[in-house]
Amino acid sequence: MPLWTKRELMSACQGSDPTSKFLKDFDGVYGVSIDDRTINKGDLFIALIGDKFDGHNFIETAISKGASGVLVSNIHLARKYGGLFVKDTKKALIQIAKFSRDRFNGITIGITGSSGKTSTNYLLSNSLKEFGKTHKTFGNNNNVIGLSLTLSRLPIDYDFCVLELGMNNYGEIRQLTKIANPNIALITNVSNSHLQNFNNEMEIAKEKSEIFTGLKKNGIAIINSDNIWSDFLLTQAKKKKVKIHLYGHSKNSNTRIIKLLHEKEGSTIFYDHVKNWHLRYLNITQAANAIATISVIKELKLELSKVHKIVSNLEPLSGRGEKLTIDYDKNKKTFIIDDSYNANPASMKAALLNFQKIKQKYHTFEAVLIIGDMLELGNSSIEMHLNLIPIINEIKPDLLITIGSYSKKINDKLKLTLNCYSYSDIDYLIKDLNKFIKPNQIILLKGSNGTGVWKLVPIFKDIIRENASAA
Repeated sequence: MPLWTKRELMSACQGSDPTSKFLKDFDGVYGVSIDDRTINKGDLFIALIGDKFDGHNFIETAISKGASGVLVSNIHLARKYGGLFVKDTKKALIQIAKFSRDRFNGITIGITGSSGKTSTNYLLSNSLKEFGKTHKTFGNNNNVIGLSLTLSRLPIDYDFCVLELGMNNYGEIRQLTKIANPNIALITNVSNSHLQNFNNEMEIAKEKSEIFTGLKKNGIAIINSDNIWSDFLLTQAKKKKVKIHLYGHSKNSNTRIIKLLHEKEGSTIFYDHVKNWHLRYLNITQAANAIATISVIKELKLELSKVHKIVSNLEPLSGRGEKLTIDYDKNKKTFIIDDSYNANPASMKAALLNFQKIKQKYHTFEAVLIIGDMLELGNSSIEMHLNLIPIINEIKPDLLITIGSYSKKINDKLKLTLNCYSYSDIDYLIKDLNKFIKPNQIILLKGSNGTGVWKLVPIFKDIIRENASAA
């Protein structure tokens, strides 16, 4: 069954078929792509135009790889390749996304927050698969193009759709939620990430609350009651006259956390009347995302015991707390906590606190912190970095390595008491990495994407493979 018929596509984007040859060799469209490098046979190729690229230059490659048709904003190319013609391909993609959402009769969950969106999406979508066919945002496609692409690929007969809504600037969440039109809107938290684009944290909270403006009639707003902005978000949700579900430690929470414990390699959750729900691989930060998942499951009136079993055995996503192990020999190992996917003050402190707990378990191992700058904090950048010093002092790492000019400020303050190294660029550290890495270490990787800390992960994975093949 095709994802889109010719009639549906033309209706969705108000496109014209100047040659009457659009989809002439196919019964429909089986996928939607904006990247000729990853296109599959039967996909519709949409030629988007960006600041530094023009998708129209890749039409022939897309067709050679089996594209069922092309959507273009150049009438000459539409005639040449038998394409569907529109005035603006980006606008057409958004229109297709809206059409797809309107025809979908399943449940759509929209997730936003300063951190935890992707991890909550991961936990929730894996849980919902137990109850029906589930579509979700793939990777970090949470801007208007990514959201529209995700919805354009939504099969009409699926049961659930989990969508991430991200933001960097004013007005983005309102635009995204109008496209997503969720039945359930979840805000994981609000913190000072992207602060350079806002005057203060209150403005970030207000922007996040815009997700409620797109809620469908009889929709549900799910809010983290442990967040300092929960009362504000609650007030904003009440204005929309939607059902509200709070989760967290507060007594008025609909899903109430009794306690969260670090245990073994993961964590244990006590909530409502549930005791000893053990997550084998997920730390306390991820446990909060698990409770957010439970809140959605409860509102959908699905079986909680099935979700407990699924989430208990899930490992963290790459870059979000995944544990990597280098086996040097039977008695010599080094563990890398890969939390390298982005950083803001809240997520950095959470990562450091989790690392502190891990250090207590591996107290005979050398503790290594590799920290990159937290970016997009504007005038608060230096202050926010210096605020990390108390927790770093508590950890007492055997080695602290920083990347970037802001984290260097930490280095400068601690270099008399700790073994510290500072690098202006990740590539310089990569050249020196062999000087620092050895058996019996625990290593935390954390920093904003722009610092490139994530570039260390494939290097460590290569070391893991080399040691495994040599064994």
